[in-house]
Amino acid sequence: MNGHRIYGIVDFHTSPSLGNLTANRPLGSTSFLGRYALCDFALSNFTNSGIDNIGLLIKDHQRSILKHVGSMHAWVNNTKRGKLTVMYNEYGPLNPKTNTDARNIMENDYVLYDISADYLVFQSSHIVANIDLRPIIEEHIERGEAITIVYKKVKDIAKEFSSEANIDIDEDGYVVEFTGANKKRKGKANATMGVIVINRTVLAEVLPNYTKPYPEYSVMQIIDAVAKEGNYRVHAYEFKDFAFCIDTYENYCKHMFDMLEYKNAHALLDTNWDHLTKTHDTVPTLYGEKANVKNSYIANGCIIEGTVENCLIGRGVKIGEGTTVKDSIIFSGVNIGDKCTIENVLIDKYSIITKGKTLKGEVEGLPAYYRQGFIL
Repeated sequence: MNGHRIYGIVDFHTSPSLGNLTANRPLGSTSFLGRYALCDFALSNFTNSGIDNIGLLIKDHQRSILKHVGSMHAWVNNTKRGKLTVMYNEYGPLNPKTNTDARNIMENDYVLYDISADYLVFQSSHIVANIDLRPIIEEHIERGEAITIVYKKVKDIAKEFSSEANIDIDEDGYVVEFTGANKKRKGKANATMGVIVINRTVLAEVLPNYTKPYPEYSVMQIIDAVAKEGNYRVHAYEFKDFAFCIDTYENYCKHMFDMLEYKNAHALLDTNWDHLTKTHDTVPTLYGEKANVKNSYIANGCIIEGTVENCLIGRGVKIGEGTTVKDSIIFSGVNIGDKCTIENVLIDKYSIITKGKTLKGEVEGLPAYYRQGFIL
């Protein structure tokens, strides 16, 4: 990017909780399509855009994130100069109201003062899209902006990007007003996508000024305050390609099943855009002689001997002979015995369903959740 130094930040603080699904993990490290974690899409965007210095801004459940990223080499192409760094506020979980991304950066303030980056780029871990960051950063630099926010026009913000702020934009492309996610909103909107480009020196200036009097403010709230006070203008950049935001359990399941439709899978899993994730080096899936699989994602390392239809199956899942699994999401390491009937459920990791058992969700299109390590 014309010799400018960029530092990428995957922001786990901005992701909402999805109840039991995220009780032991953040949304960013939650499984998606059987083999990815949701944060893989943001990490891949950085790597594909030539950004090899990346920070993980972790709010809680760091064990789950560190387990997923492992050696961190999957997302760093330049192994001599690139690196992935964990940023964690140890006091944050003790003070939930002030456990924000802004406070996390202040606790890890080398990002503001010691690194050589000219620009910082934030991405939320719960928004899924193939975002080439290069034209966004180039426009930010060419226009001489201090802050750029990426947004997407949505048809109904109550159903899409409901966790994100809505922004009003003037004719010159600058943000006039933010409407927070805690407000009741519906209809067409310019929804923020959790992507922010900001000059490092600008962030170093504004963070201390706002985190001291307003310790509960997030980075986005600070940008909102800066814009309202007129200290800096906030440029808006429209993203026009395929994207979705996972902010409720209902739309987590919806977007998983949406990927079973070719047009959606093709829009996201573009072969010209690498989707990087942790390598497990497991064996290919083994299908038994009586296996019958239709319209499903099956990750590697599975043993499938029964019927699977309209499902998303994670790594290392075993499905016994005579068993039928339909309209369900099965996380990795689940063992389902022979002659079972499984329909409209989400079974979390390492669960065991013994021979002849039945599990059925009652609400169509909303799989009933069974916790990690569940045994029936």
